[in-house]
Amino acid sequence: MPAPISYKPRFIPTQTEPPVVHAAHSYDDATDTLTYEYNGRNIITMTGQGSEGFGYRHSSDGDIQSWPFTQQLYFILDEPRIAQVTFRLSSDAVCMRPNRASDEQAIIGQVGRPLLYGVNGVYDVNQDLLIEWYGRDWKWLDDQFEVDPETGELLARLEVELGQSSWFVNLRPQYYRTHLGYMYHKPWEFRPTPKPVSGWCSWEAYRRDVSESDVAGAAEFFSKHFKAYGMEYIQIDDGFEKTPIPYDPKGSIANAWLDTNDQFPNGHQAVVGKIRKEGLKAGIWTSASLTNKEFMEEQPECIIKDKDGQCIEGEWLGYLLDCLPDTLDKHIRPYYEGLRKLGYDYFKTDQIRHLLFDGLHKAARMGVLTTDEVQKRFRAFMKCAREGIGADAFFLASWGVLSEVVGIVDACRIAIDANPTWAGVRMQLVESARWYHSHRVLFINDPDHLCVRTKFEWARTLCSLTSLSGSLFMLSDPLDAYDEERIRLIQRCLPPLATMTAETGPLDMRSPAFTWTKLHGFAVKREKPVDVKPTELDDALNMAGRYPTMNNDHPFSTLWAFHLDVPGRNPWSVVGRIATIPLKETEISLENLGLDPEKDYLVFDFWAERYLGRVSGKFHVPGLDLGHCQILSLRQVLSRPQFLASTRHISMDAVSVKSETWADRQLTVELSGIPGTKETYWFHVPLGYVLTEVCADGITASHKQLGEIVSVEVEFTADTGAIKLVF
Repeated sequence: MPAPISYKPRFIPTQTEPPVVHAAHSYDDATDTLTYEYNGRNIITMTGQGSEGFGYRHSSDGDIQSWPFTQQLYFILDEPRIAQVTFRLSSDAVCMRPNRASDEQAIIGQVGRPLLYGVNGVYDVNQDLLIEWYGRDWKWLDDQFEVDPETGELLARLEVELGQSSWFVNLRPQYYRTHLGYMYHKPWEFRPTPKPVSGWCSWEAYRRDVSESDVAGAAEFFSKHFKAYGMEYIQIDDGFEKTPIPYDPKGSIANAWLDTNDQFPNGHQAVVGKIRKEGLKAGIWTSASLTNKEFMEEQPECIIKDKDGQCIEGEWLGYLLDCLPDTLDKHIRPYYEGLRKLGYDYFKTDQIRHLLFDGLHKAARMGVLTTDEVQKRFRAFMKCAREGIGADAFFLASWGVLSEVVGIVDACRIAIDANPTWAGVRMQLVESARWYHSHRVLFINDPDHLCVRTKFEWARTLCSLTSLSGSLFMLSDPLDAYDEERIRLIQRCLPPLATMTAETGPLDMRSPAFTWTKLHGFAVKREKPVDVKPTELDDALNMAGRYPTMNNDHPFSTLWAFHLDVPGRNPWSVVGRIATIPLKETEISLENLGLDPEKDYLVFDFWAERYLGRVSGKFHVPGLDLGHCQILSLRQVLSRPQFLASTRHISMDAVSVKSETWADRQLTVELSGIPGTKETYWFHVPLGYVLTEVCADGITASHKQLGEIVSVEVEFTADTGAIKLVF
């Protein structure tokens, strides 16, 4: 058999759509450098392994299967030796654990581009390329990706101890698109907005009884209390439209959405104007329903019919629009374009689940449409909506994760209608965990609106996780539900972070989705907002069902770790313990959080506002009652003073601390804040340092010290300032 041919063309182009092909290898004998090239980029470079006794897999030898394509590389040496490996990726790449959280592992997320301890994968977002490795001890050489100043590409370096057992690397091109089956995911063509989104939705506050005055009052209230904290949108939900749809069976469906009913007597322009006057942006709800029976008689050519010529109806949908170009141009495009021109910036499109499952799928079951036609027509409806609102508007698909919306929408509602019962709150917490692999890759995850009128501890848990995970943060309560305690809770969780998932893998179907049953409180009249109801522990456990991790110290959905890499700051982590079922008193391994167990960390409890001391390896945590949470920051111990935590934001603190500088035995922290407010900032002072002075610039500050912790109370007299601790 002939020896493999080492052939490398002089020029390999970088293609816009990354090809599903193997990475080609080349070896430089003069420098003992091994490289693997993919799509015009040397994605893997290995040095330091030497040449004697070095074995590695040639390019196509490692191709395990043709579709979905996986290439496996292995590397062996006769004698142990440390090699250095550099991954060169596009300008948008992240560290990614190539599996979902397993037993006692935290679900992990990230802000910025940290390189996480023990996380054995990188994901090139632009190319949809996953690289993972196994088999030998390894460690990162840096704390975060390095940016190549000439190309803007991202570099991640590690060292690995090679030896006679293989270190092997798997390359998975077009990973989400082919390996996970999200076939419409093409990040080289479309990326959902990365920005954090927060606001208020009228649905669970007023249901269909919402009025123009309700929305105007909400805009004034939320502008006063939350706009300065980052809230952006007021979204009108079901209740403004003229029904039935369309109210004129001879006219366009668009008129039902462009013409308001008597609850909004002054029309869209008036209510949009009131929202904008308060410095907020206007959002609007529409649906895919078609409820006027006379429409099918007047315009039957727009309705899909069965083989007997009868118009097809679907549950929660009404009649089934054919979703063909002429129909979409006449009935759908005009209201999306029209609402955009009227000043709406946020669009929630509802009942598309029923358009797909109860309408188009029904037509396929009846033999009227093929599976391909179902996909094509549903995508046509969604593309028509996106084209109507434009690329710069925010687009939310509601409800249920519909793979067909990938590549079109910015956000996707991952759960059914939420409410303030435990069934509703638990559903939001658990589904946020189940779908976290999709978050800010396919779309922003929307757990549905947050009802903070629920039991306070549940509201605190829901707001904490939604903010830290970077999910859609949309409140939905009547205004009288927002007492001082809940207002302060919300303020401390705004804005949500721009967090992205740091784990991936197939959807876990081993626990029940939604917990939507009449037994657990979802059998409510649609016209009436849901009341808070007490929940017995037995009922809560039955609701959870039985699943593999049920008896763990931290069952699935209860342990999270968010790793923050913010410019001008030392990296830190925030751990969330979320009691979707009651949690035991136990110990947590740092390694299961993506932290180095050999290093020492400072721990601070956000809601308790208490320093918990230094930890390494493992640390003790208390039990938590149903629905309660514990939010902890962990910062690596430094040999000099450092910032520790603040009251301003649940992230402790990725929002108000803009930079942290240590020079000449002085720690300077630049802050942004809201004039007229007070916040507390905590600092750690190790042995050997004596605080002599705290100076304030542009703000008022007072301080006190207890042991190794200094607390500084800051009053913001302007929106920026600085404090300096002199030692």
